[in-house]
Amino acid sequence: MDYSHVFKPLRIGPLTAKNRIEVSPAEPMLASHDGFVTPEFIAFTQRFALGGAAIVTVGDSPVTSKYASSNRFVIDLTKNEVVHGLYSLTDAIHRYGAIASIELNVRDERLPSEFTAAEIDRLIEDFASAADRCRRAGFDMVMIHGGHGHTVSSFYSPANTRSDKYGCRTMEDRCRFASDLLDAVREKIGPNMAIEWRISGDELRPGGVGPEEAVRFAQYIQNKIDMIQVSAGGMFDRAASMRMIQPTYLPRATNLYLAEAFKKELDIPVCSVGSFNMELAEQAVAEGKADMVAMIRTLIADPMAVRKCLLGHGERVRPCIRCGVCTGGPDPHAFPLPLRCAVNPLAGRESLFSEYQPAIHTRKVLIVGGGCAGMEAARWLAIRGHRPVIIEKSGSLGGSLIAAGANPLKSDIKEYTKWAVRETEHTPGIGIRLNTEVTREIIEAEYPDAIIIATGSKPYIPDIPGIESDHVVLAGDVDHQAAEVGKEVVVAGAGLTGTETAVSLAKSGHSVTLIDMLALERIDASSKVPFLTRSIRHMAGEAGVRVIEKVKLQRVLPDAVILEDENGNELRAACDTLVLALGVRPAAIKREEYEGIVKDVYFVGDCHTNGGTIADAVREGFYAAMNIR
Repeated sequence: MDYSHVFKPLRIGPLTAKNRIEVSPAEPMLASHDGFVTPEFIAFTQRFALGGAAIVTVGDSPVTSKYASSNRFVIDLTKNEVVHGLYSLTDAIHRYGAIASIELNVRDERLPSEFTAAEIDRLIEDFASAADRCRRAGFDMVMIHGGHGHTVSSFYSPANTRSDKYGCRTMEDRCRFASDLLDAVREKIGPNMAIEWRISGDELRPGGVGPEEAVRFAQYIQNKIDMIQVSAGGMFDRAASMRMIQPTYLPRATNLYLAEAFKKELDIPVCSVGSFNMELAEQAVAEGKADMVAMIRTLIADPMAVRKCLLGHGERVRPCIRCGVCTGGPDPHAFPLPLRCAVNPLAGRESLFSEYQPAIHTRKVLIVGGGCAGMEAARWLAIRGHRPVIIEKSGSLGGSLIAAGANPLKSDIKEYTKWAVRETEHTPGIGIRLNTEVTREIIEAEYPDAIIIATGSKPYIPDIPGIESDHVVLAGDVDHQAAEVGKEVVVAGAGLTGTETAVSLAKSGHSVTLIDMLALERIDASSKVPFLTRSIRHMAGEAGVRVIEKVKLQRVLPDAVILEDENGNELRAACDTLVLALGVRPAAIKREEYEGIVKDVYFVGDCHTNGGTIADAVREGFYAAMNIR
């Protein structure tokens, strides 16, 4: 693909960006507990600059002590001492010719009307002081977070009931807080640094700021900023938050239309953000809908994405599956976890694997199974100089990834599967043998030095009356359109897979009932991907999926299923199709086939766990490859 537009330089106030890709702000939770830069934070951040991004933006950095005290493991801009570590960070970014930027933010539960005039003055001073620390640390640009329902945006909101100059009686009053804040910041940083403003182009909630109002606000402050980044939604409700950080179920580049509206009315560069990849970034710039494109999850998945496209290897960019693993657990601020990525095992672990540990002695490694874990192991083994051989019993690589990407809601996983298979097939040094059932004789004939077992899993099917009826099908077969589905459908299993299938069926006109032995609350509490779980629950409600919790599937009838509730009462749910999504069980492993051949044997992925994820399979395949010496 031609990326000529995205690789044109862009003037941003006093700066020139070498291309049109910005790393959008995120919270990797890799700073120290007290908000100082760590080697892990530098190792994570500098990879984006090394990979070719023009602007590298450090995420959500508190400017007040109150916000910093409730938002740990991110950069705390309230202390002068933070400059020391930030100086090393900007140095690492500048090494690769990138612009160093940092997001300044505050999140206060109070409404604008609850701030005293003195507190507003202090808040403005806090932003200005934080910006001054960034200047001293060598940053080229600061981003003011004026969107997503955070405190700064609340002063412009129609919900602001103040009656003084920081109220909403006039347009000038609505913009005054932002205007005064920007004046204070500019006074501290001078003319040689740029200022970017982040805004929700549409707050997507009743009574919130809509696109026309957001553009008017941007017009009012554009002479005080150098670029504006247009996002959408906020923290107000589930639907709005899904547009702020889009799950795999939503189309990519969902907010581009908003950036386009801003670009038509402003004289400064406009940046769009929201589930872009490099192809969509090129298209957005080429069509004149945005001047700059910001992305973070695409670059976490593959920090070298920009450089790969620059060198003409766009097909080698590892796709992001938008699963939300990188956003942390269910409550990332209460229980902060260091950033991890489902498809990039190095993300957040850069300092642990600063070098790929080339093999001291070349080993022949037999990998049984060509699914997600097996392919990951093979690629890293080959990179390190070993000789991996994949033996796969089916006629193609991919394993359960193929079924995982079959649902039309999950095209991201389908693209990742294509990439993983293609990369595995094209990586020099990997042997691949398809349509081969592993036996002890085959293993012994290979004379391996180590074996990695990655045989995956198979769907769980309960042993109940009627389960072998023709109208009982597997969720994977439904997603593949390999099974006929009637009008009235019961989906057994309210985990992620079952709910995704239920939503997809409901959207295509089926009447769907979702059942499970557990309460949804309990299912969701144990989810390994809460970001996706929250999103699909909301979508299920919107699609009209009926849910029956805490019932056990007892037997299958020709036109219904019989259930038993927690009190032992029988319930009847009419259906002409029963879809099973009851999880998976490890595929049977004949351990005797491997005993006594080699001492170095690893079991990875679903073959030794129940309900593993892509992240689990990638991590275990990676670790096995790294541990073979």
